Amino acid sequence: MMTFFMAVIVLTLAISLVYGCAKENEDFAKLQEENRVLKEKIASLESQIKPGTASKPGMNEEILALARKLKASPNDFLGQQIKLHCRFGGFENKFLNDTNGPKFLSTYYVGLIVQSGKEINEPLFDHLFISKKEAKEQGVYRLGLNDLITVYGIVNSPYKNEPWIEVYVIKKGWE
Repeated sequence: MMTFFMAVIVLTLAISLVYGCAKENEDFAKLQEENRVLKEKIASLESQIKPGTASKPGMNEEILALARKLKASPNDFLGQQIKLHCRFGGFENKFLNDTNGPKFLSTYYVGLIVQSGKEINEPLFDHLFISKKEAKEQGVYRLGLNDLITVYGIVNSPYKNEPWIEVYVIKKGWE
């Protein structure tokens, strides 16, 4: 009798094990199929996106004209919101220590240097400031030299006949 119970238990365990493995293989096959379908969807979406990001952005001549005017006469733009197409030039904080310079809402700012437009002779802006929090959230620290960016901000001051711009948004690429 004991042998019979042992045989039944062993048989039950063996059937459970085989069933569990078969079920696991079935679940694994379903996951593989779902993974394949997701990869196809991602590839489809990427193929739709790549032409837009791979194409060379065009300079908006109106925005370039604004940059030239802003650099030539910053007093005319005091308190105005602006949009600039630029090439990223790096970080610079020395101007924040200027005791006579303009004051900003936050004392924790990162200074940016940008060159408007595509050409080296286009206006250079080295008094752009963005809060460290915004810079981190918007990925500013990941920008590389000459990356194309769109800058949105407000002209805070025309100190020393230079536009001091408080930046709110920086987007990679030209919009």
